[in-house]
Amino acid sequence: MVPPFCCVKSIVLMKRKTKYLLLVVDLLLILALVGGIFLFQKKASEKEAMAISQEDLAKRYVKTIAYQGQEYPLKRNITSVLLIGTDNYIDDSKQIKIEAHYNQNHADFLVILVFDHSKKTITPFQICRDTMCEVPWLSVNGKIAGREVMQITYAHTFGTGKEDSCINTRNAVEGLIYGVPINNFLAFTMETVPLVNDLVGGVTVTLEDDFPGLGEEYVKGATITLKGSAALRFVRYRDRSIFGDNYRRMANHRLYLEAFTDAARAAAAKNQDLFTEAFKKVEKYLCTDLSLEQFSDMVDNLNHYTLLPTVCPTGEYKMGEQYAEFYMDDTSLWSGVKATFCS
Repeated sequence: MVPPFCCVKSIVLMKRKTKYLLLVVDLLLILALVGGIFLFQKKASEKEAMAISQEDLAKRYVKTIAYQGQEYPLKRNITSVLLIGTDNYIDDSKQIKIEAHYNQNHADFLVILVFDHSKKTITPFQICRDTMCEVPWLSVNGKIAGREVMQITYAHTFGTGKEDSCINTRNAVEGLIYGVPINNFLAFTMETVPLVNDLVGGVTVTLEDDFPGLGEEYVKGATITLKGSAALRFVRYRDRSIFGDNYRRMANHRLYLEAFTDAARAAAAKNQDLFTEAFKKVEKYLCTDLSLEQFSDMVDNLNHYTLLPTVCPTGEYKMGEQYAEFYMDDTSLWSGVKATFCS
């Protein structure tokens, strides 16, 4: 342990012996050398990280996307964030990797928030978790080793369940939407929903269908204020006896997202520190590549931009070998992508 400066000074003044002076000088020289090496390594590491970031940015920046042999220019002044709701809790046993670069955490909720800074609007672009598409799979070294057609929810099961799984999920989503680049990702576990729900004072929804599995009061037309675990049950609920009921659950997600936005804006008007408090409470349940500045800008935009209706491409459910499979209608998907991302 390095002695404090005051202690070193005291030793020098009290002892006045050469051997102690030499000891102190030697110690300082060693510390300077170690510190210099550490600083050099830190600078080199930061420079390398920046170079990788710039290289990745260059690869991801595209001006146009192709559809049926024709190029379509992308909107210039938009940013996008992929929201990934995983079907696990932070202390769930599913967090344990079952083998190298593979976990059991699925992407249960997939919504791209598209911020149009010219029009000051936000367009949520919703993707069904059962959508069949090409999903990258990772080898033991964490690199993409191939692609296989499967439900997009499985994209998150490749990797450690952290950043690499989020990046793999983003890659799958980008492939699905014709190569449109997504700027950032923000993943969250199940604990997040009741926490942020209650921070805004609860979320009030008017039901668009009957949900007897949630309680007798959950009938079409009823207005219910969701609090605590009730909010989580609402966004997770699906009737497994109904084939493809996840698509109906997605309607609940849209309903909840709109109602939550209204509640959050009202709460923020009363408490300027609301989003800071919320971030502190849920930080450990999040995984994101957003910087603090980007996160702050996103929250500010969510609070002031106009929220447009959610884009949700239609399709058809079919029974696979084991599980339900959702096949997006290409015309519907392209129409949504073109309207949302293309100029």
